[in-house]
Amino acid sequence: MDIPIAVLIILGAALVAILALALIRRKLSGPLLADPTHGTPMIAVVGTGFAVLLAFVIFAAFQTYNGAKTGAQAEAVALLEMSRTAEFFPVAQRDQLRADFVCYGRAVVSQEWPAMRRGARAPVVDSWIGRYRDLLERLDLRSLREQLGFGELLAEVRNRTDGRRARLSEVTPALPTPLWLALVLGGVIAVVLQLSMADPRERLAVHGPMVAAVAAVVTAGLLIVNFLDHPYQQHTGGIEPTEMRSSLTMMSELTPAFEPPCQQNGTPLG
Repeated sequence: MDIPIAVLIILGAALVAILALALIRRKLSGPLLADPTHGTPMIAVVGTGFAVLLAFVIFAAFQTYNGAKTGAQAEAVALLEMSRTAEFFPVAQRDQLRADFVCYGRAVVSQEWPAMRRGARAPVVDSWIGRYRDLLERLDLRSLREQLGFGELLAEVRNRTDGRRARLSEVTPALPTPLWLALVLGGVIAVVLQLSMADPRERLAVHGPMVAAVAAVVTAGLLIVNFLDHPYQQHTGGIEPTEMRSSLTMMSELTPAFEPPCQQNGTPLG
């Protein structure tokens, strides 16, 4: 969700809260509570409980969001290092490995990222993984240089696998439905309790902004949770394949005249 839309939603929630307060005040001839201080403990308990729950959820969601972003970066770096390590092998094997690596990166950028926004993964990426793994099994390691390069390559393959696994871990929303219900219910109750303190004797210009502020904070908190729970959506701050694009650019500089056997979107030629 883009920032302008989020701001409009927050302002809309604040405006609705003020209108609800104004409507309640019109229906009342006096305060709902004879002594408004009697409702203060309940408001404090609900507000504190909601704030603690929201803070905990945001912290947990940010950890998974940051883990997915770090995984995507680690995957891109590992793929670049795999392409560089291919230099240890004979020209034919080196070019074939680099071809599979480039096509893998293209498929991640052009096919798997859009698929992740739909909560899925791209099978073509798995096919490129299978192709270069088959080639690794067929490598004829005749020199010490090739053996050392093979060991380094295997370590980088593991790093790439771990990075992709971390990236895919956020494909589906991590926040369970009961927790969402608890957050929404807590926010609604917090705002309703503020409305229950309506008193026609109080100035709307004073009480209205107070209720609006609570509604705005609750709405902003829920929007933050939703953002962190959907990290690959096309909105400000969403995780993009920036590192993978950079790795592909640097990989193309390793062999400028090299033409991989795939289209720009990673689909195999033919």
